Amino acid sequence: MEQPKEKKGWFGLRRTKSALKRLPIEVVCSESNAPLQPEVEGRFRRLIAQVKGRVAWTRIKLLDVRDETGVLMKRCVVQMRLRHSPQVVFAVTAHSAREALAEASARLERVLARRLQQSVPVGV
Repeated sequence: MEQPKEKKGWFGLRRTKSALKRLPIEVVCSESNAPLQPEVEGRFRRLIAQVKGRVAWTRIKLLDVRDETGVLMKRCVVQMRLRHSPQVVFAVTAHSAREALAEASARLERVLARRLQQSVPVGV
């Protein structure tokens, strides 16, 4: 039987393809964004897999909202509960769903890197 390929993520953590499916993630999309659900899940699963031991659960919502002028926009809301760290919650609003996803995933990457640097014990 063939072994799953191991990949190295951030900080040299090893992860397998089957481990990606076990991550605690919930994706909620509005009706108009439902076709994007697999893309949303895949993009954030790969990002969260790099710190999977630290993540208790994750919820990503992709919603339709209207701005002050009445123009239809897309909002990506990310909620993440980290073990031994404060909860991460933020929202990104953009004109297109893919643009909102790209901005949200980039922001989550920055937030996770910052949180991991803060939690490294000093003098070890």
